[in-house]
Amino acid sequence: MKYEALITDLDGTTVAVASSGEEIDAATQETVARAQDRGAKIGCATGRSWELARPVVKKLGLASLCVIEGGTRIIDPLSEESVWEKHLDDGVSNQILQEFKRYTRGGYIYMTGSEEELPLSGVSELPHSLRYLYLLDVAPDEAEQLINAINLEYQGRAVAHITPSWSGGNAVDVHVTHAEATKEHAVEKWRQLEGVAREHLIGMGDSGNDLPLFESSGFRVATGNAIPALKELADYVAPDCTDNALRHVIEEFFLDGTQKA
Repeated sequence: MKYEALITDLDGTTVAVASSGEEIDAATQETVARAQDRGAKIGCATGRSWELARPVVKKLGLASLCVIEGGTRIIDPLSEESVWEKHLDDGVSNQILQEFKRYTRGGYIYMTGSEEELPLSGVSELPHSLRYLYLLDVAPDEAEQLINAINLEYQGRAVAHITPSWSGGNAVDVHVTHAEATKEHAVEKWRQLEGVAREHLIGMGDSGNDLPLFESSGFRVATGNAIPALKELADYVAPDCTDNALRHVIEEFFLDGTQKA
């Protein structure tokens, strides 16, 4: 199979969680550039806002459209202009806020337009229409109950996923977006905009919010450090994030590696 494009997650896949890209070396930059020079389209799909994704995207030199904010927005990394967005329905953000308070003992709110994380206990009302709403630093058992409740009660309106916490330790983060604004939906739109057929796209990730990315990719790559559920669905398991997983995949499937058809 001839692959034309690669969409990679960032945290835990391309760089360490919460990294600004300081570990991206010249060899990886050169590999990305060579593949793009040969016509490969390389973008990312991340839960980060553009402000947090930008340093990594720029250091990698990605030239194709990038999915950000968990699938709620697609941005052109060269012009830095948004080309597609999807918001939560009016009023849903405040309903989700009450679910956060019902199922967890605390955490921090991060949302569209946030300049800082806000303690959940101090938030009583949210803007009516947000693209994303994240609850950070949640106990894993509480997070599991929370996402099950949201995904059951808000079908068609909102969807929740668990990701590793930027704070480290045993805590996790819960990402909530419109039900039609997951990485799956955004990557479908990405393929239309970039003119790439599903079977020619490689999707690469490591955590729970990359399951939707796998749904819209023709070939699925999990990093060696990925969660078991992602590895079970993967067509190929790459090295760990810390062992240059992105460079390995580009070399294998877009340059001169043994996996190339």
